[in-house]
Amino acid sequence: MKSLVKNVIAKTVKLAVLSAIAVAPINSAFSQKAKTTSLLWKIEGNGLQKPSYLFGTHHTLCEGDYNMPQKVKDAMNSTEQSYLEINLAAPNLAEETKKYIANAQPLSTMVSKEDAHYVDSLLQVKLKTNLKKVENLKPLVILNALLQSSLPCKIASIESEVIKAAKASDKEIKGLSSIEEQYSFLDKIFRPKDFVPYLKMWSDEELKKLMAKLKAAYLTEDVEKIDELMETFYTADPEAYRNLLPIRNHLWADRMPAIAKEKPTFFAVGSGHLQGKEGLVELLQAKGFKVTPVFN
Repeated sequence: MKSLVKNVIAKTVKLAVLSAIAVAPINSAFSQKAKTTSLLWKIEGNGLQKPSYLFGTHHTLCEGDYNMPQKVKDAMNSTEQSYLEINLAAPNLAEETKKYIANAQPLSTMVSKEDAHYVDSLLQVKLKTNLKKVENLKPLVILNALLQSSLPCKIASIESEVIKAAKASDKEIKGLSSIEEQYSFLDKIFRPKDFVPYLKMWSDEELKKLMAKLKAAYLTEDVEKIDELMETFYTADPEAYRNLLPIRNHLWADRMPAIAKEKPTFFAVGSGHLQGKEGLVELLQAKGFKVTPVFN
């Protein structure tokens, strides 16, 4: 149990995995030509003495799929601090995370006996554990561990690269949300009753195909398409979509101006948070900032 919790914390210490995996239905295809967008945006004006930057990350890329572009390195070098969704460099991160991943009710009491047996069998095959040992973890945490076990590679961490660069330059690393706040959205986005149906939705082969589509979208920096697909995917559950993206976007957009005015800042969040009517780009523009894409 302890080893599984440690592994889960290391890999899924934020909500981003669900954001990435639920970006598109299996049958969606990236057939349209990528729009002229960017993963990196420059924030200027409205009282800022120096520009800050907003960068979209991806949480399920394989190692070797992505090299940090020079434009992103330049943006980090030109700023004085970095903000992630939460402070992944905090020394007490694992300890604090444990407080918020426990479920109030054992999962086995929230699903049918048949579904409990299905989950138990899956856990034994994929994670070499059983339901009894992990049933007090929130369903989304278990789901993330199961889904990551299906991926064909070791996951790369773009956030780790941001942290590494910041530390090398002796710059502060902070979080737009506290760990408590970030995890408060777990049950709002993913309800226990959806756990087993969601598991059954993805076969290993389907998951690999989806990851390939997501990678293609990210590497072409087509963040508008990512936002479009996420919104379409959540049509049947608009409240989950609002908790996944818009509500957190508004929280962060309200905090970013003061942060950027204090010091030029490199903000790095999941790429799904950038675009859309309630994406960070438009929310910051509505606050009077000039937010423009940075191209190679």
